[in-house]
Amino acid sequence: MARPTEISDLVNLITKDVRSIISDEIALLKAEIKPSVRRVGVGSGLFGGAAYFVISATIILWFTIAAGFAWLYASTTSMSGWACVFFGTLTGFFLLLVVAGIFVLLGAKSFSKIKGPELAPESFGKTMTAIMTGIEDGSDRVADELSHHQLDPSSPHPDMDEPRHAV
Repeated sequence: MARPTEISDLVNLITKDVRSIISDEIALLKAEIKPSVRRVGVGSGLFGGAAYFVISATIILWFTIAAGFAWLYASTTSMSGWACVFFGTLTGFFLLLVVAGIFVLLGAKSFSKIKGPELAPESFGKTMTAIMTGIEDGSDRVADELSHHQLDPSSPHPDMDEPRHAV
């Protein structure tokens, strides 16, 4: 590998490496969150199904109440056809409530399995610590090098044939 001779080359290499590291951290976060997002979707769908059955049960309840009042007004001493309609719609109402209850339990179970990312935040923290430590170490090395050699900007750089120019 050719050795970079310009500070701008070093900065470009560092920038490229940091972008690559950040990109990998984002990919890890996406991979960790994807299953939780799926569970949110499934749980929401099950709660939506439960809401549908509750609405349907409410409609049946209204028909049941109407049929019950009609039975009360129409019946005298024995069960008539209205009583059969009343008890049939009441049974349908309770059956829909049982189905809605099952959907609610399944939706709650799905939501209880949702987890946040575990590895990505820890990995990102370690990566940022390593980057910051590297920057600090590099700064310290440059400062030490400058203090030991007291380089003159017009003197030739040890790795270069031409003199450096002050910036």
